[in-house]
Amino acid sequence: MFVIRLITQLKYTTMKTIKLTLLFCLITTLAFCNISTKEKNALLAICNATNGENWTVSWNTNTPVSTWNGVTVEQDKVVALDLSFNNLVGTLPIEIGDLVNLRTLNLFRNKITGFIPSSIGNLVELQELNIAFNSLEGNLPNSIGNLNKLVKLELFMNRLEGNIPCTISGLINLEKLEMFNNDFHG
Repeated sequence: MFVIRLITQLKYTTMKTIKLTLLFCLITTLAFCNISTKEKNALLAICNATNGENWTVSWNTNTPVSTWNGVTVEQDKVVALDLSFNNLVGTLPIEIGDLVNLRTLNLFRNKITGFIPSSIGNLVELQELNIAFNSLEGNLPNSIGNLNKLVKLELFMNRLEGNIPCTISGLINLEKLEMFNNDFHG
């Protein structure tokens, strides 16, 4: 009788251990659900192109993307990137256009130079774009007109120049447009 009870107890303990182990694995997997490789590579390209190791608050790329400063992930998609006041120094890489689920992009008050890549027009879910108070130059890309959901567009205090693209007139949801202290005409 003792042996049967011992075997039953061992089976119960073993099953309990297996269930707890499976539960732990499930929780761990869910906690580390991650974004697509394309989105992660886009974030890493931004980090590399803007001297990420010297940001005010840098990313620990060995941790889940959802824990990175300024990155908001919902349902395994990057939906917001707020790196304002974070000492980004460098240029915006073309890969920024791979963050196609972004609703908010805030790069306000950094030291970003160079041109706004035309791939910015791929961010068709974007509602807020703030790249003001940097040192961006060149023309505003025509692809800006693809951002039909844009409500706020802040470009002020840069070195942007040239004609304002006529595609901007297609931004029918735009409520706030700030472009002062640039060299636009048209």
